[in-house]
Amino acid sequence: MLLAVGQGCLLVAVQGILTVGNLAIVDLTGRDSAAGLLFALFLLSAAAGALLFGRFMDRAGRRPGLIAGYGLVAVGGLAGAASVAAGSALGVLASAVPYGAGTGAAQLGRGAVADMHPPEQRGRAVGLLLAAGTVGAVGGPFLVAAVRGLADRAGWNPLVAPWFVIAGFALAGLACASSLRPDPRDLAVDSSPLPGTRARPPRELFALPPFRVALIVTAVSQMSMVAIMGVTPVVLDHHGGGAVVVSTVISGHLAGMYAFSPLFGALIDRWGRRPGLVAGALLSGSGAILSAVLPAGAILGVGLFLVGLGWSAAYVSVTAVISDLTEPRERAGALGFTDVLSSTASTVAALAGGIALELVGFAPIALAMTVLLAPVALLAVSLREPAPGRWDVARAT
Repeated sequence: MLLAVGQGCLLVAVQGILTVGNLAIVDLTGRDSAAGLLFALFLLSAAAGALLFGRFMDRAGRRPGLIAGYGLVAVGGLAGAASVAAGSALGVLASAVPYGAGTGAAQLGRGAVADMHPPEQRGRAVGLLLAAGTVGAVGGPFLVAAVRGLADRAGWNPLVAPWFVIAGFALAGLACASSLRPDPRDLAVDSSPLPGTRARPPRELFALPPFRVALIVTAVSQMSMVAIMGVTPVVLDHHGGGAVVVSTVISGHLAGMYAFSPLFGALIDRWGRRPGLVAGALLSGSGAILSAVLPAGAILGVGLFLVGLGWSAAYVSVTAVISDLTEPRERAGALGFTDVLSSTASTVAALAGGIALELVGFAPIALAMTVLLAPVALLAVSLREPAPGRWDVARAT
């Protein structure tokens, strides 16, 4: 429950960088391109944070790493508030570094959840954690908008006040992490590491086919989602969609990403991770095709919702696969490596999506993502999973 509440707090903070952060940096610089730079810094910092803190958590435990992660997000929020108040664009950009690094660390809470559950319950547990973020992901932008309105009416700077909300939720997440007793790693249901064995680096884990396919699914599903979602507001605006239409479509997409994750978790615990990986690729591909057919209104909304569902199925399944294949002392590092790949794919997709939209339009982007997802589904089908969460691979020592 503590990890779930912390996850909800984290996603309120993460949504803040997409709303108040973008608005602040554009207002201070007068350039729309600055928003892309801020988001890129955030993603790169999140990748570094996931990798570094993942290794740290494998050595020191989940609790210290999560405390540090939420603390860094709070520092980023306070730094953002101070920078906007001082009119410093460079300060806002700098605030994205602790903000992103802390987010990368805090997102590894799913590894702590995986620690505490056996393979037959792991998917459901991770899915419930992800669902806890639904309120934060969907409600965060509306909360930030409400705080801006209240600040404006009170005569305060509406671009400063929301940063304190971000910091406040991060501190609430820190309180949850601090209350974890005992450390989730100490509750790990896996057998103790065998004498004489060592924690495997990502390159050794990459030799395992399920791990390798899970990474590919992560990269392609993340890339397809960001490439499509990132340009959707612009596409809707070009087709005459107002703020209400844009908010509704994006909220539906976020609901697809988070609200149904417990269902996917229960299904992969019963039927296996392989069907979840396949379903993730197929759902995302179907959503991409629908988005390409008619990039406006309800059809695009349904397409983006399916893309969100596909991402959810893939995310829960990939987390379960990596948790199945790793021991507690190497799990957070492996998940951190996965997040590095995910953040890198997101950065590439965000930059390429905007360029491609201007050069070729939206439909070719969506169709290109479908072409990428098809072979991913075939790769997942080729895996051997004798029982849910049990893989036909040998441990490399």
